[in-house]
Amino acid sequence: MAHQTRLGGFKLLNDVVWISLVEPERDKGFPAEFCGMLAGEKINLLFLTCGNQGGVWGLDIVADPDNASKASKLIEENFGKINHDTAKGSVLSLFPHKSDPEITAALLNVFGKEGIEPNALAYSNSSISAVLREEIVDKATKSLFEPFSFSAYRTPADWKLAQKGKEQLYKEVVASYQEKQPKVYALEWQDGQELLRLNLNRRDLGLMGNAFRNFAGLDRVFTFLVSNPSNETKTANLSFCLPEPGRGKRTDMVQGLLPEALTDRISPVSVFSMNGPHFGDRYGIASELLTAFDTARVDLLALSCSIHSITGVVPANQGDSTIQAIQGCFEVPSVIRKP
Repeated sequence: MAHQTRLGGFKLLNDVVWISLVEPERDKGFPAEFCGMLAGEKINLLFLTCGNQGGVWGLDIVADPDNASKASKLIEENFGKINHDTAKGSVLSLFPHKSDPEITAALLNVFGKEGIEPNALAYSNSSISAVLREEIVDKATKSLFEPFSFSAYRTPADWKLAQKGKEQLYKEVVASYQEKQPKVYALEWQDGQELLRLNLNRRDLGLMGNAFRNFAGLDRVFTFLVSNPSNETKTANLSFCLPEPGRGKRTDMVQGLLPEALTDRISPVSVFSMNGPHFGDRYGIASELLTAFDTARVDLLALSCSIHSITGVVPANQGDSTIQAIQGCFEVPSVIRKP
């Protein structure tokens, strides 16, 4: 048997609806406007990614069916014929990944081998999450047992047995109270990063797994990874950050596998990450943050919200204004600057 990486486990958030939308005509305030519209209707987001590539905003969101229906109606009423898609599915979260490119590589490789095309990807502090269409969820969960082993279960059957009776525990429930300022356990900050942005066919995500395995050979860790919908049919935008040293080698690795995919490199950038007790179960948190960034004129490059964490990328020269904006809308006990 091929080498397996041992992980803690994985979980599924089932019976949810994925919505993607692409807006090529609005300014940088579009994510704040969109999330503010949802917050106004008390719509809770279970997953969110957003990014701007080539002047085009792409967003992926996940909500429960009732909230997703409300969101789709709001999109049609407020944005007309905006390019958007929707599907029933699940959010699969694999943990802990420890920002290790080898784990991301193994996941993308097995997805590519099995023909599994995730609708969206995002990192959190603790896991990597993939949004999957309903019809491929079983296939995806079974595929995990090829590259990974899990301490709590040895086979897909063991995992299914362990989930019985726990389905409701994995559902996100909107908090019963509203804090004046949502609490953050800590704000982690990393300077000296490089952001690489690619546009690629969704079926080529498996090839990116090969590049990510090579990154692991350079002893580099991912500090950020997210996918966003593209304005081009059947393609997706993929953005990820790595520490700056060695960036020339990375570009060669990507271009050698997917010569047309790399669209942009931005360096230096800074990556921030934080989590809180109600980041996954209180509507309006993303809206508050994005609005604070707009007010502070922070040029957000990409953002992900998943598994109680928010992670984002900003230009390196906007660090002070970004931290002040975060502290203005969240209760932040400490800022941890990571090497």
